[in-house]
Amino acid sequence: MDHIRTYVLQLHETLDGLPVEQIEQVIRILEDARQERRQVFIMGNGGSASTASHFVCDLAKNTRRKDCPRFCAIGLTDNMAIFSAYANDEGYESVFAEQLASLVHPGDIVIAISASGNSPNVLRAVELGNEMGATTVGLTGFDGGRLGSLVSVHINVPSNVIEHVEDVHLSLEHMICKALREEIRPIGAPLATEMIPLAAATGNQVPLASALTQQKPGTARAKSTLEVLSALTRAVDQGGERSIILQRVLGLTLYTMGAASGSLIVLNEEREVVEAALAYAGTMRPAEGLEETVRQGLAGWVVENRQPALITSTLDDPRWLRRAWEETATSPRSAACAPLMAGGRVAGVLTVVQAQGRQLTHDDLALLIAMAACLSFVGADILQSPSGVRTVQAETIDSKLRGS
Repeated sequence: MDHIRTYVLQLHETLDGLPVEQIEQVIRILEDARQERRQVFIMGNGGSASTASHFVCDLAKNTRRKDCPRFCAIGLTDNMAIFSAYANDEGYESVFAEQLASLVHPGDIVIAISASGNSPNVLRAVELGNEMGATTVGLTGFDGGRLGSLVSVHINVPSNVIEHVEDVHLSLEHMICKALREEIRPIGAPLATEMIPLAAATGNQVPLASALTQQKPGTARAKSTLEVLSALTRAVDQGGERSIILQRVLGLTLYTMGAASGSLIVLNEEREVVEAALAYAGTMRPAEGLEETVRQGLAGWVVENRQPALITSTLDDPRWLRRAWEETATSPRSAACAPLMAGGRVAGVLTVVQAQGRQLTHDDLALLIAMAACLSFVGADILQSPSGVRTVQAETIDSKLRGS
């Protein structure tokens, strides 16, 4: 039948027009949420409610891996008692926002599914999520409606056929969950800080990809130092191989400082590099060539003097080891470095580098020192143990940081 062939052909065209970059952004956001044990809320009306429930099921069950934490996925369409109570007492426009207000924390993920992008109850919940510092994701069709301009990341299905939009929304959740089950961010993959655009309609507010993550370089750290240290503790407490923990902590540090480059180096008693994580321009890189930095560069100065350092210009400070590619550079960068202490010695160094346009300050250095001190305490085992085996020490200190 012609109408079946037409439907299939149009569906193919719709799939071909999907915004792949935005889909990849959502996968990275959700991977961050999994690693940081952030909550994921999903909602929608009608057919989109069904897709939201399906998404929750797949995200919670079909992404399980032995080497990763599990997702905390919550459907805002599934508890009919509270859904109908809010609808009856507060109005249907409040059914998602009122649930969200009781549960959401900064850094959580809120996923809104709406073919039109104009469902009032969805829009109100997304506005609340933005206000609370959550990262918001919208799956829409047609022209995206108001939702497209409210969310941190917008995946628009390029179709004006409602059935195609709903078909593809279900396919999208399957794509995303399959990727999360089969892939872990490899070395060389972009960090989430470089992937999330500011929401167009949130004014000066910057969406978060983690508990700390303000995406606009130079305006990071909306959260208190206590929250920073608590998040760092959780990043260590998630465990795994030392190399993975170092990458996780370095990524969190870069998020916090609003920087895109830096390194985290673990040293033995002979001041040799045991393990390291390296990021440059928002990308995790193979940690190579850091031995020279420890011998001659800023990290070496910090190790030798057992004290932190702030460089305002990498072009002028003799402590900065300039690489070959920097010889022709005309724009200075700033850098901050702090020692990691364990067993009475310098067991590592934590460095962040800020590109031109914003200079690291003494306040930045103070925060880096606090993070290095926290990591020295909660990560003492990974700094000193040859194998870097993680213990449960961090869970205890995290409870103390939270005041429980």
